[in-house]
Amino acid sequence: MAKVALRRGWHEESLVGLEHVSLPLVVSVVLVVGLALHYSTLYGGNVVDDAMTSMQYAKQLARGHGLVFNVGERVEGYTNFAWVLLMTPIYWLSTKLSFDFVRAVVLFGVMIAAATVALLFSMLSRWHGKNSPLVWFGLALVVVDNSFTVWAILGLEVHLLALCLLLAVAALESTSKRRWLWLGLALLGAHLTRPDAGLFCAVVLGNELFEAWLLRARGSRPEARARALHAALAAGVWLAAYGSYFGWRYRYFGYLMPNTYYLKLGGDIDAWARGLQYLRSFLDVRAFVPLLSLLAFFSLRRPVVRALLLYTLLHTFYVVYVGGDFFSGHRFFVPLLPLFALLTTVGAADAWQLLARAQPGSKLPGLVAQVAAIGAVWSLGVVFQRGLVMGPLTLEVRAWGDNLTRHTRLFRWLEHNKLPGASVANSLIGHTGFYADTRVIDLCGVIDPLTAHAAVKDFGKGMAGHEKLASPERILAQHPTYIALGAVYPDLWPHGYFLRDDVPENSLEGIWEKDLLPSSGAFLTGTHVSFDGPRPEGWRASGTAFESWPSRGHWAGQGEVVGSSDGFVNSYHPTLGTRATGTLTSAPFELLGDLLVFRLAGGKDPQKLHADLIVNEQTVSTTTGHQGDLMSRRAWDVRRFQHQLATFRIVDEATDAWGYIAVDELVQWQRR
Repeated sequence: MAKVALRRGWHEESLVGLEHVSLPLVVSVVLVVGLALHYSTLYGGNVVDDAMTSMQYAKQLARGHGLVFNVGERVEGYTNFAWVLLMTPIYWLSTKLSFDFVRAVVLFGVMIAAATVALLFSMLSRWHGKNSPLVWFGLALVVVDNSFTVWAILGLEVHLLALCLLLAVAALESTSKRRWLWLGLALLGAHLTRPDAGLFCAVVLGNELFEAWLLRARGSRPEARARALHAALAAGVWLAAYGSYFGWRYRYFGYLMPNTYYLKLGGDIDAWARGLQYLRSFLDVRAFVPLLSLLAFFSLRRPVVRALLLYTLLHTFYVVYVGGDFFSGHRFFVPLLPLFALLTTVGAADAWQLLARAQPGSKLPGLVAQVAAIGAVWSLGVVFQRGLVMGPLTLEVRAWGDNLTRHTRLFRWLEHNKLPGASVANSLIGHTGFYADTRVIDLCGVIDPLTAHAAVKDFGKGMAGHEKLASPERILAQHPTYIALGAVYPDLWPHGYFLRDDVPENSLEGIWEKDLLPSSGAFLTGTHVSFDGPRPEGWRASGTAFESWPSRGHWAGQGEVVGSSDGFVNSYHPTLGTRATGTLTSAPFELLGDLLVFRLAGGKDPQKLHADLIVNEQTVSTTTGHQGDLMSRRAWDVRRFQHQLATFRIVDEATDAWGYIAVDELVQWQRR
């Protein structure tokens, strides 16, 4: 096994150290890129909503609105400034080239993941020699990890932070006279990418000063002064630049910390139990292989190893303290996976050398090495397999990909069909704001300081990042034009909203829209037909579908019909279910208003399942359901038939799984 060469100098002209292509490098990069792109296809090209939130900031900045989510509202709803800044020119360029911005960001993330693997290969090669099995093992620890490959395509800053951390480590090993500059810039990049990386910066520079003190104590005063000077200069680069940024963002946003800090950590938080479970889950998914990095304890005399080991331990403590993250795949640990790989290989090399020195001339070290190699291959297979089952491929990509695709279709549609000056209340704020291109009212407090600063009982015991929620009363008080399904109440009809279901196929069931009819006209009370009391006079039923009308709720086996006032017409039969068929026809009534308004739910079948308006024995308007149990509104223009008699007919000739129709509350409306 090649000798560990941690003290070997790094030349400035080959900081990355890729003198020529190597098989481990090619294999690892191809696997990471190939797996990531495959997972992106399975995910439908989507990204997580937190990523869409950051993309919204980048879009607004590129459009000249500043670093805002909603135009004119300065709220820092992101914690990845460098990532937002990098995405801004990507948005501008993608619009110029008519290329999908989200896809461009995904490809950019995959490129950064590949660069991270390439840099890791370079460092492993310099530390162990290019032909060392430890190079393959260190790369494999990262490549087989499902979280590393999946998070490359989820649209967040995870791999950018990993790359910055490795660049800082590379700078620590450099012998360049400008080592301090590269180190300062790498630390700055990490800290701008995510605020908690400030811990890494402090550990690295503190360790450099500690090493300078050790050198001085050993009598190496010139080397100690040089090391301390480089650390001080690197700290100057980092602190001067970050301090300027911090001063600007404080003046711009008005708070010392990002809004998400107050949302997720602000207050008296007790998240130890949740954090310990998060850590255990991280280790369990990886068959506890990351614990092998603790073998690097034998190399504490080496400055870079000491810094990495101390940082990974402190970062783990920090993650446990804050209670982890709600995303699958352990996002808070993914940037540390290359560091775990470095430490593990160093520890393995030292352990083997200790064994070889303890048993000189013995066959035992060779036998142990063979057993270790078999164990390494086996453990990598276990990590890969457990990641496929328990990692983000299953828990995010396969579980939520279709859902995000449906949301995306809905909000793309809303962008072209929304009312002027519209606002949308939702918890999936990133997708809503980016695709609908409208003001968002946030239920989860990411861009709402009032919610973020609220006090919560037992803070830290619930779902991470989702413990502070705006109350339904607060959301409704802001009079959103649209409200996402289930965001406030299941039924918003009593609160002045109606369900629009004229949305694209394979999107959501609909969206609640503010009812503007009461403000621009009047409902004619004499035309109101309710099913809350006895059956309306003159209505005639045929067949089995309407034997038990009106219903006072859904029947056994039927989905809950949401949006009825109380009683409603329901063709779902209490015993026959959707196999019942028939018609229900109203008594003749005079058309007096401009619109005939009613609510409808049920299956979608224009031929067999429909409600009709009949004038002079001709069907002048017809509609069907939208394959859902939510009652949506229909408003038929009847102005051309004013003062004529009409009948309303409900038809159910369908017997499939969605073969029912429900109708409630007919009334005519007239404009003022």
